[in-house]
Amino acid sequence: MLRRTARRDRLAGLFAAGVVLLNPPILNLFGGTIAGWPILFLYLFLIWALLIAGMAFAMRGSAAPVEKPGPRS
Repeated sequence: MLRRTARRDRLAGLFAAGVVLLNPPILNLFGGTIAGWPILFLYLFLIWALLIAGMAFAMRGSAAPVEKPGPRS
């Protein structure tokens, strides 16, 4: 299980990568079509899917065990 700081660092890195990759100057690099599909749409969906997969990988095993409340006295 990852330490909490390593998980936080990975999520911060994913956020920074998302900000950079979805920035308008980067988005303006993609024009044209591939097999009738706009390259920009393909790029957006690819980056979106990779960010979600990266978050799933970073958060893997992060669920804390649920403690059952004991009898109250």
